[in-house]
Amino acid sequence: MIILSETTDNLQIVLGGTITTNQLQVMTSWRDRTSTTFVAGRTLAATNDTTDVTIASASAASTQRVIDFISVFNTDTVNATVTIKLDANGTEYVLFKTTLATDEKIEYQEGQGFKVIASTGAVKQSINQGANAPLSNTMSTVVLGSDVVNNNAVANTIQDVTGLSFSVTAGKMYYFKFVIYYEAAATTTGSRWAVNCTAGTAANLTMTSEYSLTATTTTRNANVVGFDLPAASNATSAATGNNRAELEGLFMPTASGTFIARFASEVANSAITAKAGSICYYQQLT
Repeated sequence: MIILSETTDNLQIVLGGTITTNQLQVMTSWRDRTSTTFVAGRTLAATNDTTDVTIASASAASTQRVIDFISVFNTDTVNATVTIKLDANGTEYVLFKTTLATDEKIEYQEGQGFKVIASTGAVKQSINQGANAPLSNTMSTVVLGSDVVNNNAVANTIQDVTGLSFSVTAGKMYYFKFVIYYEAAATTTGSRWAVNCTAGTAANLTMTSEYSLTATTTTRNANVVGFDLPAASNATSAATGNNRAELEGLFMPTASGTFIARFASEVANSAITAKAGSICYYQQLT
């Protein structure tokens, strides 16, 4: 439970840096209680880069303001480091801090505390680590919530598999495996499958990719060490449906960002469709 004392306490939000495109959206629900009354209310706000923004102000005299719900949604195009804190008459206390990827959000509910919601709607799970202890063997997953189509008018134009991604922190090692179920407009339309990150370089990437070619063969790239590689699409797909791409490897980002699967169609205006239900497995190793 978060309680704002009368006249002196303010609940605030601040970002770790300047946004790229959009400030984050914030909504706070609260209730004011006295010995005889109960009044509910809400506050709508937007972040202001590294300037503190009050998302629930102090209550009136002889009143306690109880915070029931907080939602912070990242509408920016890059990760945002978010701190929620209590300003108690000029002394600040950090209540929660995290890095949100695009379309992720923080939720606080009275009685449950803070949690982070991934872009798929699933609750993100944290892995606890001691000063020198290895990380847990817990594997995280992201499931593609809806189909993503690439039928670009320019052949071999690569684009994101929007929604099939996860946040990465500079200098940390990650294992990943994307398993993507896809369809082709025709068996004569090939594809290519790759990865990218919204920040930094691919200096510490090693990956194997494999995807449909014919009914009995696949295209396999044994040692991919760069973003958006291979540069060329293959020439066919095994079928119009029931095709699979697998991208597996290790990545240590040079900058914090969002790591994402990417794909292209070999033929202009001929769709390759990454299907809902495709999945990404990932684990932070260091």
